[in-house]
Amino acid sequence: MRTRSVAALRWAGFGKNIFSEMTELARSVGAVNLAQGFPDEVGPQRILQALRLQLESGIHQYAPYIGEEQLRKAVAGHIELSTGLQYNHKSEITITTGATEAIYVTLNAFVNPGDRVVVFDPSFDTYAQAVANAGGVLVPIKLHAPDSPLGIRFGGWAIDWEEFDEVSRSGYSFLILNSPHNPTAKVFGAEELLRIAASIDRNNAVALSDEVYEHILFDDAEHISLASFPIVRNRVVRVSSVAKTFGFTGFKLGWVAACPALTDAVRLVHQAVVFCTPSHIQLAFADVLLDEEWTQSWIQTQNRNFANRRTRLAEAFKHFGFRVEPSQGTYFLLANYDEIDRTLDGMSFARKLAEERKVACIPVSAFSQTPSHQSFWLRFAFCKSEDSIARVEKLLSHSVGGISVL
Repeated sequence: MRTRSVAALRWAGFGKNIFSEMTELARSVGAVNLAQGFPDEVGPQRILQALRLQLESGIHQYAPYIGEEQLRKAVAGHIELSTGLQYNHKSEITITTGATEAIYVTLNAFVNPGDRVVVFDPSFDTYAQAVANAGGVLVPIKLHAPDSPLGIRFGGWAIDWEEFDEVSRSGYSFLILNSPHNPTAKVFGAEELLRIAASIDRNNAVALSDEVYEHILFDDAEHISLASFPIVRNRVVRVSSVAKTFGFTGFKLGWVAACPALTDAVRLVHQAVVFCTPSHIQLAFADVLLDEEWTQSWIQTQNRNFANRRTRLAEAFKHFGFRVEPSQGTYFLLANYDEIDRTLDGMSFARKLAEERKVACIPVSAFSQTPSHQSFWLRFAFCKSEDSIARVEKLLSHSVGGISVL
């Protein structure tokens, strides 16, 4: 009997996750891992203590599939405090096993085979995989780099609105928006969001608003939820998680907020995929989120620390020969190496940097549906410890004309 060795055709275009690949490389060569966006510190004791108490409580069976009521109430209150948006915890909040699961179940709840799905490119790689899994057709709209004519004109990663309007006229069923944006660290402004919202409304489409970096903002950048625009309030599925806000990526705890009709569809798929998320983790973070004074203090402290580490890395990169783009939000800082070595593509340069300078990153081209897109830009995560940042500063302190001469 012949054994099948090929995955389903919808997965044929995907290989190993870029985060796994670069993290493995970092481990193998002993590099500082600025590739994957996770903090390398223990995390706040306030959260660890809440987790210990819940773990010892004896509540270790199936949780309600839509999530523990305490956490759904806490999430609804947290969203209202931070955005002004009101969601009913019974009919409009669903707890998921991280934002990744939320993304998968949302796309599979609404995308039919052949449906056109708009995404701003470059983008988090999970989107393309989830669209493929649902049988949709990805329609990337390019974000033009800061050193392109359009990027220079608008002062950062920019949408070509003529391209966007053409895609809108051609029609689509679903749109994915991520703001603050991974990997570019762009925070979409009110005018951009209003134009996107109007297009969603015209197309009678559903949108996934990935807002996992909603609290990580710098230099007076303001996060505005797509769901805050009335014309799309009942068309937007809003996703967030504890991973980025509190730095606990391994606990995989996220949530979906949407109107009842959209929530019903999300819950239908969610119960078939994972059914529920561990109770003790849910209840621990319910306790934390309900302590809004502590939560807000933590967010402010974390952002101050990240801003300092972002600035330190930017200076180290500039000294080494990179051109650095300001980060408005997220964990990430983008740097361009075209003045160091134009002979190498992004992946080759990233590997060389990890192997020879012991600093791991991810090329922005790895997030793009167009292989040559933004080939000289690299993404570095600055959500790392003081020791890690200091080590990178030391590793890059002697440029010697760039790594190409080493």
